Amino acid sequence: MLIANKDRRYRALVVDDDGVLRTAMRQFIMRLGFEVESADNGQRALDLFKAQRADIVLLDAAMPVMNGFAACEAIRALPAGRYVPIIMITIYENEESVDLAFRSGATEYVTKPIHWAVLRNRVQQLVAAADAACHLREDRAFFQSLVDAIPDPTLVCDGEGVVRWMNEDAKRCPLIAQAAVDAPLRFAAGVAEPAAAAAPDDPSAIVARIRAWVTTCDTPLGLLLQRPDAVDGDRYAEAHVRALRGLDGTNFGLILRLQDVTARELEGRRLRGQVNHFGELAHHDSLTGLANRLLFEEHLSRAIAEADRSGEHLAVLFVDLDGFKAINDTYGHAAGDRVLCQVATRLRHGVRRPDTVARLGGDEFAVLTRDISGSSGIVELGKRLLTAISAPIALADGPAGIGANIGASIGVSLFPEHGSDGATLLQRADKAMYAVKSRGKCGVAVATSCDSA
Repeated sequence: MLIANKDRRYRALVVDDDGVLRTAMRQFIMRLGFEVESADNGQRALDLFKAQRADIVLLDAAMPVMNGFAACEAIRALPAGRYVPIIMITIYENEESVDLAFRSGATEYVTKPIHWAVLRNRVQQLVAAADAACHLREDRAFFQSLVDAIPDPTLVCDGEGVVRWMNEDAKRCPLIAQAAVDAPLRFAAGVAEPAAAAAPDDPSAIVARIRAWVTTCDTPLGLLLQRPDAVDGDRYAEAHVRALRGLDGTNFGLILRLQDVTARELEGRRLRGQVNHFGELAHHDSLTGLANRLLFEEHLSRAIAEADRSGEHLAVLFVDLDGFKAINDTYGHAAGDRVLCQVATRLRHGVRRPDTVARLGGDEFAVLTRDISGSSGIVELGKRLLTAISAPIALADGPAGIGANIGASIGVSLFPEHGSDGATLLQRADKAMYAVKSRGKCGVAVATSCDSA
């Protein structure tokens, strides 16, 4: 069997100080299809290898200038000699020489006199194995170059979840814990899925989920991962996972790419905050911070629906300030705004936390209170609110020592006695409030069953 390569002929280096044996080996190796260079000592062999390299070296042990053991070690130390097969051919059969040959880097040990059939087979096997190993290294290098070309942190894991390839970006990725080849894939402490309904606290659970997915699914898996960091700020990445399978569908592992989306997520968080802020503005009075009419009507509709199911009673208090126009006309709108803010504060402090206080517009306010026991308790609440509103209010931009004295007319409607919907309850409370004003202002009145909406 001849050794051949479709791109080139293999080259052999034959080294022996015995000219007859060197010639015999040279001819023998040439008949196997090799190009052959020969040398009569170790130093000459080293020089030839540096100049021309070789695909296999057949090296005598006992030689002048530089013996075979030293030459073997020197060739093996060269970049081109790292993987070349070296057959040590010698008369030495003792254990020490065998051990020394392999410590020096020999691949095989053949004793003299040479058994040519054995030598032929060993040469063929070693060159074929070295060639296959070379192709494997080239394939690995090619695959590594592909991984390196991916612009995001990328890791390739085998079926056991052990990292076999990774690029430089993966080593620096803050979401990966000590990324290293031949080490298990592990996410850093704190990494979680913020978008998941029940994100696992243990990052190893994310790895388990990924491995389970690629075992059974051919479709890619996408995950949003977050690593909170109080010092450097939160980091976000989209994990793109795909199974690696053989021709028969066997799962060989997975490829994981982590795309940094921190800027996107932080911008999204900022925009959501703005949306929430604008939503708050749309539902709250910009001057007092109270609920506006829109939000009050929403709360009232929801409260009516819940009260209708539970049999609960609730009340609406419509509050209109008395004497407010005179303050605006006398001291200006800034003083009027201060009065409105003070009234808003007093109303909030005068009701329970679950109750809703709103500014409906101008100097009109409304209160929604739930789970009431009857009209008498609501009238008492109205009187307390009236007392709080009527306390003097210092005007910051009026003359020193000047205070505003205002009052309020408060109308009350009850659910379900005075209406089954929010609009009706507000109308009945508004009408009761005007009844107070018609009687001289500064009082509390409850709508009556004979009032028309």
